[in-house]
Amino acid sequence: MKTSTLSLLALALASTGLTSLPAAAQDDLQRGETVLERRRPELEQLGVRAGSFLFLPRVEAGATYETNVYATRDNHEDDVIWTVRPRIDIKSDFAAHALNFSASADTGRYSDHSGENYTDYAAQADGRYDVNKGGALDARLFHRRNHEGRGDINSLQGYAEPVKYFTSGGEAGYTQRFNRLRARVSGSAQYITYDDVDLIGGGVARQGDRDRWEYATVGRVGYEFIEGYEAFIQGTYSWTRHKNDRDAFGLDRDSDGYEVVGGVASELTGLVTGELFAGYLVRNYKDSRLEDFSGLSFGGRLNWAVTQLTGISATASRQVRETSSSPGFGTASSYTRTLFALGVDHELLRSLVLNARLQYRQDDFNGNDRNDKVYTASIGGTYQMNRYLYLTSGYTYEKRNSNLSAAEYSDNLIYLRLGAQM
Repeated sequence: MKTSTLSLLALALASTGLTSLPAAAQDDLQRGETVLERRRPELEQLGVRAGSFLFLPRVEAGATYETNVYATRDNHEDDVIWTVRPRIDIKSDFAAHALNFSASADTGRYSDHSGENYTDYAAQADGRYDVNKGGALDARLFHRRNHEGRGDINSLQGYAEPVKYFTSGGEAGYTQRFNRLRARVSGSAQYITYDDVDLIGGGVARQGDRDRWEYATVGRVGYEFIEGYEAFIQGTYSWTRHKNDRDAFGLDRDSDGYEVVGGVASELTGLVTGELFAGYLVRNYKDSRLEDFSGLSFGGRLNWAVTQLTGISATASRQVRETSSSPGFGTASSYTRTLFALGVDHELLRSLVLNARLQYRQDDFNGNDRNDKVYTASIGGTYQMNRYLYLTSGYTYEKRNSNLSAAEYSDNLIYLRLGAQM
């Protein structure tokens, strides 16, 4: 085993000298393709073929230095987190239809704060059945385990460890194109469960009243009025049903809501792609003590290929999210999250892609006066040594301002990871 591993490492390192090609030697971006998605045949992962399926395994391992582990306003505690991130994708190569699988994990082990250790994972299966030339059925099933970070809006400082939660669900839909007209209908359901968590001063914080089913049905109709431009209207009806009739405070948090938006999707000669939309959003709660929401809804994403080597991306969204707590200001039914983000990707070398991100997020609680503003900035890069090995590194700064002073924090993260793939 040792000999074969060293042989593979030697083979990988031997080819690194072939990858530092000047960025000017790029292939042109294809229609709708971003700098990150550009094909690099001499560097891209080969995978292992088995019949009509391609297995694409990879793993990343490295370290992250964090300056404020508990996301507190004062008395910051720093630590080094050792991380391992395995992943495998299995993709079909059928003449028609598609069937894909993926599984991944993300483990973190803290040098000094072992109570913050985490192991997240995810598994998914998805497929597509081509009914006719313009129509297809699609479906996916998934299961995930995650944890709420210390900066999460539902995380309380009295918790002895992060809250773990599980999400299982699926989605099915049908898409049909009629010349310039395209229509889609879909339905989804997911069940979210939370583990109880110990309190620092003793006792247990029960999380069972957060367990819930979330359902949604979506319909969308679009018309390509000019080549590369589609106008669309989309309607969503969603409802949430909790496992418990009432939470620990005697509140029934079940809710129903709908969203109607209109927008434009664009693929302008590959230079600008994406969509923008705006509309109206409503969320009503069964318990009269919980505040309903109605108001503006918007969202979108745009990718602009400034040059063959540089891309700019922008995203925006406004949505209502569930919350279980809002200490200091009384009961909240939910919070409205408004987000704007801007990113730049630049291919400095064939094997080196740099990136930078700026993000602004505002969380307004519905039912009380709490308001949070979160600012995030990051820079990073990925160096592809060859098709088997790569290095990725970056820095992130995040700051939350809030009219609830105890919720304010700032944090810095620096990471370096080595990736291997075959």
